[in-house]
Amino acid sequence: MSDTPSGLGPANPSRRAPPPRQRPLWRTTAWIFLAIVVAIAVAFLLTPHGQGQKGRGAGGRGGAAAAGRGGQGGAGGAGGRAPTVVGVATAQIGDIPIQLNELGTVAPQAAVTVQSQISGTLLDVYFKEGQTVRQGQVLALIDPRPYQIALQQAEGQLARDQAALAEARLDEARYRTLVAQDSIARQTYDQQVATVKQDEGVVRVDQAAVTSARLNINYCHIKAPVAGRVGLRQIDPGNLVTTNEPNGLVVVNQIDPATVIFTLPEDEIPQVAQRMAAVGELPATATDRTGATALAQGVLYTLDNVIDTATGTVKARARFANPSGTLFANQFVNVTVLVDTLRNVVTVPAVAIRHGPQGDFVYVIQPDSTVKVTAVKVGPAQGETASIQSGLSAGDEVVTEGGDRLSDGARVIQPKDAARFAQMQARQRPAGGIVGWIEGLFGMNKQPAGGPGYGGAASGASGSGYGGRRAAMLASLNLTPDQQAKATQIFADARQKAQAAGDDSDARRQIMQDANNQLEAILTPEQKAKFEAARSQMRNGGQGAPAGAASGQPPPAGASAAQASSSATSNGGHRHGQASAASGQPPAAPSASANAGGPPGGPGGHGPGRFIGQLGLSPSQQAQAQQIFSQARSQAQASSDPDARRAAMRQAIDKLNAILTPEQKAKLAALRAQGRGGGNGGG
Repeated sequence: MSDTPSGLGPANPSRRAPPPRQRPLWRTTAWIFLAIVVAIAVAFLLTPHGQGQKGRGAGGRGGAAAAGRGGQGGAGGAGGRAPTVVGVATAQIGDIPIQLNELGTVAPQAAVTVQSQISGTLLDVYFKEGQTVRQGQVLALIDPRPYQIALQQAEGQLARDQAALAEARLDEARYRTLVAQDSIARQTYDQQVATVKQDEGVVRVDQAAVTSARLNINYCHIKAPVAGRVGLRQIDPGNLVTTNEPNGLVVVNQIDPATVIFTLPEDEIPQVAQRMAAVGELPATATDRTGATALAQGVLYTLDNVIDTATGTVKARARFANPSGTLFANQFVNVTVLVDTLRNVVTVPAVAIRHGPQGDFVYVIQPDSTVKVTAVKVGPAQGETASIQSGLSAGDEVVTEGGDRLSDGARVIQPKDAARFAQMQARQRPAGGIVGWIEGLFGMNKQPAGGPGYGGAASGASGSGYGGRRAAMLASLNLTPDQQAKATQIFADARQKAQAAGDDSDARRQIMQDANNQLEAILTPEQKAKFEAARSQMRNGGQGAPAGAASGQPPPAGASAAQASSSATSNGGHRHGQASAASGQPPAAPSASANAGGPPGGPGGHGPGRFIGQLGLSPSQQAQAQQIFSQARSQAQASSDPDARRAAMRQAIDKLNAILTPEQKAKLAALRAQGRGGGNGGG
């Protein structure tokens, strides 16, 4: 028997193993989908939602509260909207010429076709084509021989007749004696007298013939009737010349001076005629057809006496000196007539003027870097510059580029500050998502005290002393209200630029120097002298002035948050409250330590107690003012929106104005100007 169990024979080496089982496609798809869902969930859980915006807003508000007038908040303080980069131009005082530009044709002062006055053979030509000739210069010669022979004949006839006249006069003398002696008849004497007179007439005729022959010989020499430039020769030597040739011999154009004939619209005639009656001739400039090259300077000296009804224009003629022959006859030129000049008007680039349903307007940049829609009345323009009759003042900054993306109240930034602003925002903006979570895990995205706003506690602390000394210096200059407003705008812009410059001391120094130069531009000579004296005193260390108050040095980059907080607390919070009330900015929510110095409205708290005391209010006005600011403070504390708090304080200032006398309003304006400059604190 075999040892192999039955039914279990040896393996068949030719039999293949079964194929492996394949995973279903739906199961693979499900696993991929599940992995995607898990990844999305993990990313969602690791991403901060609303914290970045809340942190930025709180940081902006906290920075603004700690800084007072030192600077604005960051992204949150700006309402969370990035400013628009725009081109800016400053309205200036200048002159605008009123000009008329027309197309004209050069016409010579005189155009003469030279004709021969006798017939004969043209012997020679004494000019070159295109030559400038003088009046009376010989141009050509006609064969004079026939006319010389005619002259000789006339002279011979004259000599014969003169001899006959002499004989007749001798006979007359003899007959006169004989008649006196009664030797001849009276009739014979009378006949001789008549013969003498006939011979005298014949002699006169002969003399005229001689003169005519001589004149014909003179006509053989063809001369230039006027001074000017000759054209192309029409007849060559050797040809028979007759009088009244169709084309003449040559054309002479008098082109110095030259004239230009052009047309003016009938609507411009009254203004032009009025100016010509007042000053006589109007200045005019002739340029080529492109208007790029000036050809000649002249005057508009006459207008035609009739208007062309077909075109509604009147012909005008201007005279131009043309010694070099730049102007050619029948040349097309552009004529610019200076009718009048507007002196000392406000001018802006024409691109700054925009058109809307309500008329023309411009975007005026405000001290807080927002724009305001301002209606203007546009006057005459010259090239790319337009005059403004009303609506703008010299020194106002208007938007020239980027206005299509703006609206009333929008925030703007100039191109030169855009790069610094972007860098600052990039440094302040924390990363989000997984990257932000990783950075937070390793402590890489910690924010400085005061939040990511541009003006935190540090900037507020430094701006307090700097702005106070600057305000004191401006107060010593006795600025007018208009000058105060412009000075406030100048230093507000400088403060924002200095904050955007960060730690770049050279840039901050240059910004303050530019601000001082702008301030000097609006000062009178006496104020400039005071300003220079104050700057000199501050450079020498007088009055403890900082390096940038008036000497062009920027304020310090900023102290620490603790130092700023200590400085604010040592002043009892009074300076902050006064600056907020005077500038129309809402006060920050007061803390317990801030109000510990006195009740609301008192000298030690955030209220406007000392501010109201400086106005000299009556008891009834003080009561009303305390009520106004108490309501405003309640509204400001009840809202976390900085715009709403700012609006509440502005309404309080308007209500306060309503109960003040004119003198008190003037004091209020001065205090607000000081508040915008940095408050009353001296740092």
